[in-house]
Amino acid sequence: MSTAHKVIPILAMLSLITGARAEDRPFHVEANVGRSSVDDIDGLSIDDAATAFRLETGYRFFDWLGVAGAFVDLGTIESSVEITPGALAPVKASADGFEVTVVGRAELTEKWAIAAHAGMLWWTGDASINGVVNSDSGNDSTWGIGAEYELKQAIVLTAGRRRYVVDDIDVDAAYLGVMVRFGDTE
Repeated sequence: MSTAHKVIPILAMLSLITGARAEDRPFHVEANVGRSSVDDIDGLSIDDAATAFRLETGYRFFDWLGVAGAFVDLGTIESSVEITPGALAPVKASADGFEVTVVGRAELTEKWAIAAHAGMLWWTGDASINGVVNSDSGNDSTWGIGAEYELKQAIVLTAGRRRYVVDDIDVDAAYLGVMVRFGDTE
């Protein structure tokens, strides 16, 4: 099932739950820091994590629907894998890129909301096994879910999980962040 087929039903449900009026302060910038993890690379069991960060900007068309673009750095994974019985080889992998997502949002209370993201990541990455480096780039899907807590009218604390697909490798990331909303529709 494609990412679009996953997002459309979610957005339809969100439109039924919330109103469709334009939001005050429709623009936002957001900074996130967290951990990214990989279970395997090209069939080699890695099970390691790295520090990751995101810098995002976006716009909400309605309370329940918006778009966002972000620079994403998934960090550098460093580990060792057994390539033959008793022989370990160092493994290192890193990726970063730009993502564009559609954001569906539902307010739970006056202060709390949940958000679902789905879109594309345009990435570049390097991977090395035993010192042999392979660089690549491409575009793959990304999706996730998160929570928002409005600390003050324009300041929002965020937490979420994202799945990035980078050259058929699943990278999971958990983030904490701060969002600042600005602009006015009136």
